[in-house]
Amino acid sequence: MNIILEQNGELEAVLKVTIGEEDYREQVEQELKKLQRKAQMPGFRPGKVPKGMINKMYGKSVLLEEVNKILADAVYEYIKEKELNILGNPLPDLESAENIDWDNQKEFEFRYEIGLAPEIDLDLSQDIKVDYHVITVEDDIVDNYLLDIRKRYGKMVNPGTAEENDVLFGEFAEMTDEENPKTDGHAHSTNLFIKYIRDEEVRNRLLGSKVGSQVVMDILKAVESESEAAAMLGVKKEELGNYNPLFRFTVESISRVEPSDMNEEFFKKAAPNQEISTEEAFREHVRNQISEQYQADADKLFKRQAIDKLIELAELPLPEAFLKKWLLESNKEELTSEKLETEFDQFSDTFRWQLLENHLLKKYEIKVEPEEVKQHLEDYIKVQLKQYGQENIPQEMLDEYVRNISSKEEEVKKVYDHLFDEKTLRLFKEKLELNEVQTSYDDFVKLVTEQYKPKEDNSGVSNSHTGDESLEKPDSESDNRNPEAS
Repeated sequence: MNIILEQNGELEAVLKVTIGEEDYREQVEQELKKLQRKAQMPGFRPGKVPKGMINKMYGKSVLLEEVNKILADAVYEYIKEKELNILGNPLPDLESAENIDWDNQKEFEFRYEIGLAPEIDLDLSQDIKVDYHVITVEDDIVDNYLLDIRKRYGKMVNPGTAEENDVLFGEFAEMTDEENPKTDGHAHSTNLFIKYIRDEEVRNRLLGSKVGSQVVMDILKAVESESEAAAMLGVKKEELGNYNPLFRFTVESISRVEPSDMNEEFFKKAAPNQEISTEEAFREHVRNQISEQYQADADKLFKRQAIDKLIELAELPLPEAFLKKWLLESNKEELTSEKLETEFDQFSDTFRWQLLENHLLKKYEIKVEPEEVKQHLEDYIKVQLKQYGQENIPQEMLDEYVRNISSKEEEVKKVYDHLFDEKTLRLFKEKLELNEVQTSYDDFVKLVTEQYKPKEDNSGVSNSHTGDESLEKPDSESDNRNPEAS
């Protein structure tokens, strides 16, 4: 066997593999002997079919199979031995393979196109500046959160007059017109949330209503969708056409959540692990919780912008012709040439970031150990069980939960990816210069919406930064996220 690597440009090459008879003869003969022992044919005892007949019947297919096995192993071992950092997978030259005369040739030559990864010379440093948004938590936001929490621990009361946030219970009765109920018409009792009524006129008539009040409405105009209308009437969506949309709602009761008082009993319920005794302290506690949520979003934007910045600075060239060919070959059902041309910039950034990420993980020795995965799963399980009032979980029970989750490969991969993402974020925060930008949450949302708004081309295909997640992504010989490698 002989393997030669021929450069075809800086980042593209052809792998020529020549296989001689001495490489496959023994394997082919052994396989044919196995077939001979198993063969059953009229006129011959089992296992006694002549070798020549076996060769004639199976020789070509066995040769093809054994040569392909040898070929696959040889290409993989060569890439590994020469430490070639390739992109995607080797692409066989099918045209030259079709010209092989399997009946007469003894020596075979195969050609594979490969794409090579570029050399990377990039360090993280304070010279690289990335915006980091610090989101201010304004008083009105704290007020809204605080009211929601107080309602969560509040009590239900039945006021005499309905207000916007109240829930009405009553009966919908089908009408013939504004004045007359339909004889044997449909009727259904249900809850009605005033604030979710879309029709402003109907909503205003419900406001101020009392037990016994009646409001006639076109149910299809009053709510957001046919599905919602069907649910309120207790029928299936496809059955709505059987009824007149005009219904009368009779109020039978009014319910309102009265927010909890701001006292120590409330503080203990709402923040059981905190020593809080004053309204000011509780407001600060709520503000801190909101800030943590906001900064989690800010971290995501920061990491995304850092990635964009690093891709820009690295200026990594790619074997574009090879990658386009490989992407089309690997995603035949999902990807067309036209769509690939439209989205190739996004695919290219995906390739570049994967290369940069592997480079950074290796350079800064970022790893995720199995013990870290186990600890993460334990912490996650504790949080979940705590929501149902279960604390002080026995270690044996935690171990059993962890074993169950760890048996699912996809779940374990998610944990590894999550932990790698966390460590990458910390690395960026430590090594890069963070240009802090104070901003309100509304302005932050506008920024994210505008900066990463999906683009539309003339064909209506949506393009995002990372391309189509359903398509096959680049392979890499040095993927430092591989759980087995960690």
